[in-house]
Amino acid sequence: MATRRQAKKKSLLQILALIIAVVIVVVATVLVQNWWNNRPGPEPEEVTVTASVGDESIEVSPYLVCEPGVECPEGEVPNLPVGPDETLKLELPEPIHNHDWQLLMIYDDPAANNQQLHGPHDTTEVEIPGSVDPVGDSTERPRLVVVEVSSVMIGHDDEGVETPYTTIWSLSTHENPDEALNQE
Repeated sequence: MATRRQAKKKSLLQILALIIAVVIVVVATVLVQNWWNNRPGPEPEEVTVTASVGDESIEVSPYLVCEPGVECPEGEVPNLPVGPDETLKLELPEPIHNHDWQLLMIYDDPAANNQQLHGPHDTTEVEIPGSVDPVGDSTERPRLVVVEVSSVMIGHDDEGVETPYTTIWSLSTHENPDEALNQE
């Protein structure tokens, strides 16, 4: 039978083992959380928005990625036709929807243009009608022409230093892309 001294020693060893296990779990949790919070995100030019109408879907790359106050080249604007009775659906990845971003909807009647501001984790997708109710005295339904999503994202400059970038994803919605070019 164990003596009182052996029982006390065994109890002390169990408590010590429990304390060591708790310390290991806490340290592991802190290290994993630190790694998770500091892992590099994608560069702004790598982030795409998914646009879809019915069964047709495209990935939209940024039209413009620019440091604030710096002139930068504009990119190509892809086209995804949206009919007047159709709905354009945009799916936004986490690097966009995890902070403030805005949506600009441009119609063929400037009075119908609309802008929405969204906060972090406000939504991951938006639906935009191909046409909206007539504005003012007009009887024609304004048609969606262009949709833009814009956000300020953190990227790396040529020297590898983190810097903010204004990033804009633009999408033309003309049913006839050649007609859109002639109007410009």
